[in-house]
Amino acid sequence: MYTRVVSTRAATWPRRCDGVTRDYILSVPPLRPSVGSVFYTDEPHMRLGAPLAHHALASAACSALLAASLSTTPLPVHAVSGGGKDYSGYSLEGQDFSGKNLAGKEFRGIRGAGAIFKGANLGGTSFFKADLSNADMSSADLTSASLEEAGLDGVLFTGAVLESSYLTGSITTAKDIKGADFSEAVMPAYTQKQLCSREDATGTNPKTGVDTRDSLMCR
Repeated sequence: MYTRVVSTRAATWPRRCDGVTRDYILSVPPLRPSVGSVFYTDEPHMRLGAPLAHHALASAACSALLAASLSTTPLPVHAVSGGGKDYSGYSLEGQDFSGKNLAGKEFRGIRGAGAIFKGANLGGTSFFKADLSNADMSSADLTSASLEEAGLDGVLFTGAVLESSYLTGSITTAKDIKGADFSEAVMPAYTQKQLCSREDATGTNPKTGVDTRDSLMCR
């Protein structure tokens, strides 16, 4: 069971078809740079608090995607890394990327223990199965980033923006999530509950102004 955490802001990239929220495996071009690393499943997941105004749009979008997947016309190939350097598989232990614009880059499977991404723009990046133990991602912009199955033990997410990011249970091993914004993040339901139970699930994100507990839809 997966949960999309939705804030009071407008939901993005809705996936609602005929009243049932599902993810589908489609042979269509990626919708954003990190989609190549997203774990898609045909099992239903919960989407919390989605505004009704988006349901019709979501249904239309799903219909269009399903139609495209059945088309016999070859679909164009889209670059995933967004151009520039692809860091996948590199050894980046202890390297400093503070404040750098790395949006759309690939960091899959990197060995990045102790790397510093403080304040970096990591929107749409993929850290799928990367080792980020003890890395510093405080104040980083991880909007729509994939951190699925990444080693996040000891990682600092203080004040980070994880809006619409893709997360698995490893996020619960992070060292600090104070002031992080998880609005519309996709994660297993049990992971959301574990994050809400943490003492450091407090504070307000300095960039978005969103309360951490509100962004996690904690009750």
